[in-house]
Amino acid sequence: MKLHLMMTAVITLAATGTADAGALEVEQLDAARPPVKLAVKGKRLVQLWRWKTADGGANYVALSTTSSTSKQGESRALFAQIFTGAKLAELRLIKDGVENCKLDLTASFVAGSLTVTDEDADQAPEIAFAYDLDCDATAKPTPRKLIVVEGAAKHALRGRAIGADPDGKPLGGDYKADFQNAPKLQQWAEARWKKLLTVAPVDVDP
Repeated sequence: MKLHLMMTAVITLAATGTADAGALEVEQLDAARPPVKLAVKGKRLVQLWRWKTADGGANYVALSTTSSTSKQGESRALFAQIFTGAKLAELRLIKDGVENCKLDLTASFVAGSLTVTDEDADQAPEIAFAYDLDCDATAKPTPRKLIVVEGAAKHALRGRAIGADPDGKPLGGDYKADFQNAPKLQQWAEARWKKLLTVAPVDVDP
């Protein structure tokens, strides 16, 4: 079965930070009753987060999904969007997913992976999250991505979650880094990757 992957951008969520990132105030909102109107791409809003900067400005991160089924198989798209400014304009869109899968479809965010932090203390928040994508019926490691967005820059770790070979031997956990001129962020992302290896994706849109 041929797997089609759609890729575009990035996002982040969760309430965490370092001592240097104390100016960030992050909270998760009720996705079923969003307090503001946002142009969400997916048919189902899965998570909605808001963070405030030192000047009191509100910014939002929305995670949404769209699922469909056809004769070609099952498809699911994941969307991550960042909204900012008085008019809540879309600052960034991240789109990825699996199309036309006739095996076991995985296209889900990793539980607890969303963070908004300022790890390098430059007053520019980093938005990070992880998700798994696959179309397979075996126990082999599922492809996983950890995305980190800071302003116009996008960084990523791309690799595999934990799985097993036909004999049950553990496999996976490896990754390749795509970070440019951001050694501190890469170090943080690599530590984050290792912590998330024991976490399974959440089937947010069955």
